[in-house]
Amino acid sequence: MTVHPARLGRFIEDFTVGDVYRHPFGRTISEADSTWFTLLTCNTNQNHFNAHLAAGNPVTGGRIIVNSGLTVALVLGL
Repeated sequence: MTVHPARLGRFIEDFTVGDVYRHPFGRTISEADSTWFTLLTCNTNQNHFNAHLAAGNPVTGGRIIVNSGLTVALVLGL
């Protein structure tokens, strides 16, 4: 596995399976970010914004889960 520094201008042929590409930017997702995005997209899954319901869900560890649409938007944005 090779670790590559952040750099612009790569083509599809430049990528190798298993290599790690460091990105110069990062983003911490807060509960407010997740809630706002969930409400903005009218996602009605209560696991994204209802702390009382999420606390009883053993799959999520009792925590609110981040909206997957927000995850995709952030990955594409970075």
